[in-house]
Amino acid sequence: MPVSPSENQLRVWIRSQHLICLGTDFIFETVDQAQLERFERCLEAIGGSIRTVEAVGNWPMGPKRAFKILRATASVPRPGGEKLVLYWASRGSSQTRYSEISR
Repeated sequence: MPVSPSENQLRVWIRSQHLICLGTDFIFETVDQAQLERFERCLEAIGGSIRTVEAVGNWPMGPKRAFKILRATASVPRPGGEKLVLYWASRGSSQTRYSEISR
């Protein structure tokens, strides 16, 4: 069965370590507000929603320049999110790509 475009994008973020699963939550980290909005739309398409968004650190991008790391927390939607959790378990990581900075 083919996956929806929203689910496919969530899988891309799992492989790129922007999206991880922690207990019954999805944790999404990015430095791009537009990407955070795309994450919210993808999550809503599969029946979920974002609970919290917070700035958790700064990503250095050269001298005198840094971007805020944004962390969104969302509950894994049930039903519908189980396939993504299984996908994360086989192809994902336990840490996001910004985990060293965002602790």
